[in-house]
Amino acid sequence: MPVKANEGITIAAAIKKLFSIKLSEHEGLRNKISSLNRNGLFDCEGQLIVQRQSKRVLPDQITTLYNAVILMSLLPDPKKVKRVFEDKAFRHDITPVFGALLLERRSIIDIALLKPEVSKFLEVLSGTENLREIKLANPFETLPLLALDGPLDLIQAILAQNTSLSNGDAMMAHYLEGDIEAAWRSAQKISTKDPRLLQYAHLIERTYREAQEFDDLLDFLQ
Repeated sequence: MPVKANEGITIAAAIKKLFSIKLSEHEGLRNKISSLNRNGLFDCEGQLIVQRQSKRVLPDQITTLYNAVILMSLLPDPKKVKRVFEDKAFRHDITPVFGALLLERRSIIDIALLKPEVSKFLEVLSGTENLREIKLANPFETLPLLALDGPLDLIQAILAQNTSLSNGDAMMAHYLEGDIEAAWRSAQKISTKDPRLLQYAHLIERTYREAQEFDDLLDFLQ
């Protein structure tokens, strides 16, 4: 059923309200938000306005949309963004990986980090609050999707710095990008006594082993 005009706002209007930007000027962000809508992370209702169908975001979906945009800065795959909302185990595993990239830094790829907001962002994610009801802090002074000029997202830009990238950073970036084998290879090169970094390496090694076991099972069944 079409919604009344006062029951929701367009996606573009919602992004303007939340981030003070024009969505029409940022094709990459617009495409990612469309993907999130298609995979069912947030709902839109259709309204016929002057012979054109307009999607409108209902009030109870605004926080979900906001948090999804923040998470997309660190998770390029919209399917994984959705998993953060719906899969508690995945959210628990991915949060320390975010922390490894954000903590103890002033910036990433010349994008300034807001230290107090980084702490708040990680605190909420590491808890059990419903991400459809509570807003995440925005750890970035400027959204990476807006700051980066061209087709690269934040994680791809980090990986592009091959010469200056540490094995720890490479491990985290590959993991967030979804390249588990490359993350595992980087993990094998790490030589550290840092318990936090070792924890992340063990997580990636476990994920890699599980993926290998699944592949072996598929090969066996064929």
